[in-house]
Amino acid sequence: MAVPSEHDDADAKRNPLIPVGLTVLAILVIPLGIYSFGPEGPIKKNQVVFSTGQHRAHFAKGSQYDEYRGYCILQARDQLLVVESAEDRGDGSYLARMLGTRKQEFPACPAQSHVILYEHQITLRPDTWGGLQDALGRLFPSG
Repeated sequence: MAVPSEHDDADAKRNPLIPVGLTVLAILVIPLGIYSFGPEGPIKKNQVVFSTGQHRAHFAKGSQYDEYRGYCILQARDQLLVVESAEDRGDGSYLARMLGTRKQEFPACPAQSHVILYEHQITLRPDTWGGLQDALGRLFPSG
């Protein structure tokens, strides 16, 4: 009859960690996948939207900010609140207010500024994978 060794006991204790780790990973990754591939509905008034990348956005009131020339630059994943939808405006553009209170440097759009945007510049869902990549880049800087 074989006598169990210490090596067999260590393997038996370690084996449950692999399924538990895979389960935790699945719990974290599956919602991200479902969220990022789900359908996107129409953009309506009072919804929070996100910039799809770097875009030029014109101010609703061109002379609102002296140091700007009537426009500012949206950064990827900037949050905005839709003040007027494209249906309300009639010309296919959206009036949105920048969200956030952090200090923006020129030429980035100032917080709480009202800008005119078009459908290709905004989305209802943030770029999940780009945000994840930025977060990992902050945790593990490369040089």
